[in-house]
Amino acid sequence: MDLIGKLTETNNGHQYICVFIDYFTKWPQAYPLKSKSAGEVTNCLIKFVHQFEAPKRILTDQGKEFVNSLNKRVCGLLKIKRSLCSPYHPQTNGLVEKMNGTIQRALCKVVGDHPEMWDEYLDAVMFGIRTKKQVTTKYSPYYLMFGREARYPSEIPEEFMSIPRYTESLPAIHCVLKPYQRHLMLMRVWKTLWGRRSCRKTFKSTKSCWNW
Repeated sequence: MDLIGKLTETNNGHQYICVFIDYFTKWPQAYPLKSKSAGEVTNCLIKFVHQFEAPKRILTDQGKEFVNSLNKRVCGLLKIKRSLCSPYHPQTNGLVEKMNGTIQRALCKVVGDHPEMWDEYLDAVMFGIRTKKQVTTKYSPYYLMFGREARYPSEIPEEFMSIPRYTESLPAIHCVLKPYQRHLMLMRVWKTLWGRRSCRKTFKSTKSCWNW
């Protein structure tokens, strides 16, 4: 568990990213934060527990946002053991430190000239990272979590992305165009960043498999 920031403040007031990563599956989870206060960081931990489960142990540095009475009390109630990195030795938590760099590089490619919008694309970036094949495990984190590969947005037929002409006559045309334009941009990002490097599985006709 670690923090990224201070980043460019977004239109929603976010300046930090709280990052979790599972050492077994390499599954990363990220939450935008407005500050790195003990309360906000602890809320991220609680949100993670509600979405997945209470981890047996978390590894953090010795920053005040992690080492405080509130975090200690919540971890005690949830039966979570806490481990701390050695001072001035970030290699102890090297896996999450490396993930921090990956997230920042991906966000830079997505937001381009609009760094104040990075929180709007954080979920899309995390999906791309989770579905990328890992060098160490030889599988994507998504596959190890769910037992199958994800269906990518780039697999959606392009005809479903076109906007009907009659929508041009709508008074609130900007409300219709904005989601489509954002989705089209994300499709291009998928194909550029992860489309060619995605981990896909092929099966022989005689091999048994689940049909989703």
